[in-house]
Amino acid sequence: MEISKASFLTSMADWKPPVAEPLSEIAVAGRSNVGKSSLINKLCNRRGLAKTSSTPGKTRLINYFTLTLSDKEKELKRDFYLVDLPGYGYANVSKDEKLRWGRLMQSYFDKSEKLLLTLMLVDIRHEPTRDDLDMIGFLRQKGLPYRVIATKADKLSRAQVSRALLPISRALQVQPFDIIVTSAESGDGIPALASAINDFLE
Repeated sequence: MEISKASFLTSMADWKPPVAEPLSEIAVAGRSNVGKSSLINKLCNRRGLAKTSSTPGKTRLINYFTLTLSDKEKELKRDFYLVDLPGYGYANVSKDEKLRWGRLMQSYFDKSEKLLLTLMLVDIRHEPTRDDLDMIGFLRQKGLPYRVIATKADKLSRAQVSRALLPISRALQVQPFDIIVTSAESGDGIPALASAINDFLE
């Protein structure tokens, strides 16, 4: 199971359904600098598809990508939209800008009829922040399916990864084995992530 095709579709400052073909949607949410763009690029095996930056808060719009998930053994192909949401929790922006990002995300979650799954990204090196807890609480309140994805696992040893999962699972109230551990550098966890996406597309 892998992403065989990926292309940028559009960016939105005010959300509305894409003009293109209506497809199922998988959203990507997480704090600024959690590694959303890097993970998207690794998942799609396309360097530069999602714009990365060393400066947090780069993603300020809702970005749509058209992806094809393929299973060569079963000769299956599934097209869907990957929706990159603005990173939250970045302190170095104005209050008005934070409110605009919040309204943009609220509009998406309230109005999208094609959303199947939200990938909730957290940095495995740090315990979830208040913003992370608010985000997952919001998803639960809305009854929206999600999977927790731990990023930047290459920064820790295997033993450190195992220890880091416990406080994350406690804070977010999920089982450690339900967290998909990933690295945009090494590619660890990318096949598991593609498989999880396929489960919801089915």
